[in-house]
Amino acid sequence: MSKKYKNKICVYCGNESSKTADHVFAREFFLLTKRDNLPKVPSCLCCNGQKSQLEHYLSSLLPFGGQHQDAKTNLTEMVPKRLSRNQRLHEELNRNKSYSLLRDSSAQVVTSMVLPFDGEKLLTLFEYITKGLLWHHWQTLLSDEYFVQTLALTRAGEDFFQNKFLNLYSPNRVSVTLGGDTFRYIGAQGVDDPRISAWVFTVYNGVRLSESGTDLGETSTKIGALTGSKRLLEKLPLA
Repeated sequence: MSKKYKNKICVYCGNESSKTADHVFAREFFLLTKRDNLPKVPSCLCCNGQKSQLEHYLSSLLPFGGQHQDAKTNLTEMVPKRLSRNQRLHEELNRNKSYSLLRDSSAQVVTSMVLPFDGEKLLTLFEYITKGLLWHHWQTLLSDEYFVQTLALTRAGEDFFQNKFLNLYSPNRVSVTLGGDTFRYIGAQGVDDPRISAWVFTVYNGVRLSESGTDLGETSTKIGALTGSKRLLEKLPLA
């Protein structure tokens, strides 16, 4: 491991000494040919292990809803190998899958397969990812007085998030695409406090997330994230 990542403070917990370098976006989300230049950060073994469990679960499920250019290859060549190593998850998906009416991107009602999905695991993973990117781009660590808030964004929520947070003035902004639309994200860092930031993530060019398999209303395809002081969290209009 490079000295750049060894014996540093873990960017995820902000307390323990790093023992390894962790890919902020796990390599298993990407095709083998598109894993170059993924951002890495210092991580302790505990955080690395907890994040890895989330990544294995999500990299097995999210490709079923992928719309990016590598979606078919990922689903047919990579997902079966992952599920073969997790028979319990494989059986759960087969047992609980259903078919429901949903609106596609052109607002047409279509019949789609719906899989059971633990959305909290996705939001938790993006808490890790947000902390990792804050360090990767701006070498900023979050202390215990600061929070990460992640949420699934509807179309209306995305517009609100963009206007309320990302359109504010900031000299430190990033817009990154990784692995041919496997992940896209934009982020902006606060001016007065570098530990304040706002992010919007797109996974697999827009995986559809819904509270209900029969919901024909708005669903989420993007993840929003905010970092800031815990006092600020009480004032945010996110409910």
